[in-house]
Amino acid sequence: MSNQAFPAQVSGVLASADEYVAVNLRLWWHSPATRRNHWLLGVALALLAVSVGGQLLGRAPDGAFAWSSPVLLAVGLAYGAARPLLVRRLLRRTYNGSEAMHTPIDYELTAAALCGRSALGHFEVPWASLRRAVWVRPDWLLLYPTEAACYYLDLRRLPAATPPTAVAALLTQHQVPQAEA
Repeated sequence: MSNQAFPAQVSGVLASADEYVAVNLRLWWHSPATRRNHWLLGVALALLAVSVGGQLLGRAPDGAFAWSSPVLLAVGLAYGAARPLLVRRLLRRTYNGSEAMHTPIDYELTAAALCGRSALGHFEVPWASLRRAVWVRPDWLLLYPTEAACYYLDLRRLPAATPPTAVAALLTQHQVPQAEA
């Protein structure tokens, strides 16, 4: 692969609160743990609904009715409906509490490393040391030096000479695992 597109400067990258929430909510929805939790919640709610239906159809002659199943069903439905709203709220709070998310960063993509500079400091991460890269199309590429933190690269700010395909090829060349969300 030719590295003619590199080095490339990507200046003033700053995700807005709405962009941060949208990107991370999309990652949350695509997470296997989120899918598993939704599946488990759905199964539990279906079982509770069957239990409530059985209680309604097979009422005892004395009219006794156990309210625990309908109450649990209502709580589960409310939780299922409110969970995405709670995640959005948590993401917005995380964004608002992070000084780094409010500080523009200038990236330099070289053939050997991802370099960054902001008012908070400077870093240089060799491409091969990145754990993974996640494409959140169409606008963002998240580059993970660790499992818990990432750099947000705004693809809209790439120079015309450095299309996203060139960045993808560079990541492939350095054997950085890539995924899409």
